[in-house]
Amino acid sequence: MKVSVEWLKDYADIDVSTKELADRLTMTGSKVEAIEYKGADIKNVVIGKILSIDKHPDADKLVVASVDVKTETLQIVTGATNINVGDIIPIVKDGGELPGGVKIKKGKLRGVESCGMMCALEELGLTIEEYPNAIEDGIFILDKEFESELGKDVTEVLGLREDIIEFELTSNRPDCMSVEGLGRETAATLNVPFKNQHVGTEATCKKELPIKVSIDAPDLCYRYVGRVVKNVKIAPSPNWLVRRLNAAGVRAINNIVDITNYVMIELGQPMHAFDINYVEGKTITVRNATKGEKITTLDEIERTLTEEMLVIADSKKPIAVAGVMGGENSGILDTTETVVFESAMFNPNSVRKTARTLGLRTEASSRYEKGLSAENALKVINRAIELVNELGAGEPEEGIIDVYPTKQKQVKVEFDENKINARLGTNISKEEMINILEKLEFKVEEGYVIAPCFRQDVELIEDISEEIMRMYGYDKLESTLVCAETTLGKKNKFQKIEDKLKNLLSNRGLHEIYTYGFINEKALEKVNKSNDGVIKIMNPLSEDYTIMRTTTIASFMENLSSNYNKKNKEVGLFEIARVYSDIEKNIEKGELPKEERILTIGMYGEKVDFYALKGYVEDIINTLNIKRYEIVTNKENASFHPGRAADIVGLGTFGEVNPKVCNNYDISVPVYIAEINFDELVKLSNEEIKYKEIPKYPAVERDLAIIVDENIEVGDIEKTITKRAKKVLEELKLFDIYRSESVGENKKSVAYSLIFRSAERTLTDDEIRDTIDNIIKDLEKEYKAELRK
Repeated sequence: MKVSVEWLKDYADIDVSTKELADRLTMTGSKVEAIEYKGADIKNVVIGKILSIDKHPDADKLVVASVDVKTETLQIVTGATNINVGDIIPIVKDGGELPGGVKIKKGKLRGVESCGMMCALEELGLTIEEYPNAIEDGIFILDKEFESELGKDVTEVLGLREDIIEFELTSNRPDCMSVEGLGRETAATLNVPFKNQHVGTEATCKKELPIKVSIDAPDLCYRYVGRVVKNVKIAPSPNWLVRRLNAAGVRAINNIVDITNYVMIELGQPMHAFDINYVEGKTITVRNATKGEKITTLDEIERTLTEEMLVIADSKKPIAVAGVMGGENSGILDTTETVVFESAMFNPNSVRKTARTLGLRTEASSRYEKGLSAENALKVINRAIELVNELGAGEPEEGIIDVYPTKQKQVKVEFDENKINARLGTNISKEEMINILEKLEFKVEEGYVIAPCFRQDVELIEDISEEIMRMYGYDKLESTLVCAETTLGKKNKFQKIEDKLKNLLSNRGLHEIYTYGFINEKALEKVNKSNDGVIKIMNPLSEDYTIMRTTTIASFMENLSSNYNKKNKEVGLFEIARVYSDIEKNIEKGELPKEERILTIGMYGEKVDFYALKGYVEDIINTLNIKRYEIVTNKENASFHPGRAADIVGLGTFGEVNPKVCNNYDISVPVYIAEINFDELVKLSNEEIKYKEIPKYPAVERDLAIIVDENIEVGDIEKTITKRAKKVLEELKLFDIYRSESVGENKKSVAYSLIFRSAERTLTDDEIRDTIDNIIKDLEKEYKAELRK
């Protein structure tokens, strides 16, 4: 934001140089980005009066003028056609300088000596908006009243010397996006009284006005204030107002529009002026737009609105996008006779989303989206009316509209000087703290700090500490050594296991990737997942990232698809990432969503199949020394191939991806993915390794082959064998699955190697035989198994 130092002087007595002021404001938190010394490059330019004009003896298009500059009479050759004897004009004397580094020296034009140059507006760095009565392409003719200023420096006479400070303001200080706010900071920084130009507001008058206002969306529009001005006289603004607008980087348009811009810059609250003739039904309603509703804004672009956007509408149509820009027909024209000044306070998040969606960022939206004070709206309106009276721009009606459904809450923070000093490492007295806070218009009452209405960024004692410290002076902090107990940093259990698994999978040839935690709802459809428990993002980066993911499969399929389309024949990836869900959580009541870490493995290639992936899964389980786990068939997870996927009970799912899902990603080869709950892995991991004595009694090895139905799972058979053999079974290993006509249709032969051993004695043949017989009986009973001969 740009502000002239002269404007700041309306609020604080500044007795230091602009450079020192900028340095001190930066130290108190109002960072200065740049300083512009306007008019400093204009030298030896004075006010002159034309005494005579004669034709040039050797040039038809040139004239020779005599110009009185009080101390001497200068002869100047010029080609200007808009000058006359008696005109008062700015003259650059010999050795003078103009903006842009232009230097003027005495010389001859077609044989006639010229001792200077007459100046046009542009050559002095001025614009036609500042001097609307001047000629844009000719010599700058001053009013006759300047005849008494002959010979004086033009920068002093016209007030061209002006220091402009450009501030880089933080988003949490919208109050400083105004001259008043920066004036308050200036007064506090220089420790001088703040000259509040606008204390309080005029009383609200209940007189009926020719327009009605209602707010249908009080959650998005907190307050709406309006006043009516009749018999409006549209005209250029006076020079002093135009110059202040130009210094702030705003172009002057006409007195009514300039008043709204001036007040916005001065007090930080955007406002707008409607031509009442374009307000249908003489009613204004602040409401949500209807789906597909259109409006042509002041920039002459038609925009389509959504239901989430807030508009200011008359009885038939929207006339402004609330907090962003007015409609095309709401502008002020030369024929305007009655205007409605409005100042409102809108929900900052609503304005931010609307401006971003429409691709329309304005001075108003940049202020609203940071959060303004609803208490400021009435003051702003009354200030605008004050300027209308001062400029003679119209006749204000006595009545005022003030609809205020959502009152602004007062912020109170505990005040404890001991906590503040402990936090800052200072020894500031309570009285000095209170003095600093009061300079910033905070109040300290009964052990609490009451923040002014315009400081909605203050919520905690830490904020109060910052206010005190920045005004006390960071340069006053003494340098001290760190005084703290040193501790040895180390990784926790989660971090250690994460490193262990990353090393394991990397050493096995997989590549670690990083994916976004947010996806699109269509991505869930592509992997056959429902949107149950999905958390929608309020301000998504784009349409591709609208929800928090509930599964990592979609992210992995995108990566595998990208690699496949780039002709990578074999790919193996892994990631430990998070998924999110609001199932069993009430986010509206402030509960946090369910958040879990998932270890995901994804791969495809000629040497990759279900058992290769199963090997990775078992490696992970064995590395973490997890003894008790169960793998069962999964036929219900629609993301995986029916019958070619398995669940690790309580931990996750792995297997071949459903071919339909692969088709959705244009992958024509089998893809294998494992999703394992990393948090549960950590809980089940066992870092303690127990060693036991090598058994001194011999082991007995037997083979067992049985024929069972094709649909009987090997895992179920193993559970039955283990249950019957009890403690004497040391090892059970599947070594063959055989299918043939001799075995039978829809039958399979399953062969196991069994190792028996007792830690207490040598087992006898009879004991082994009885145990195997009992195993066979249980298998016959449960699975109708037949002993293969």
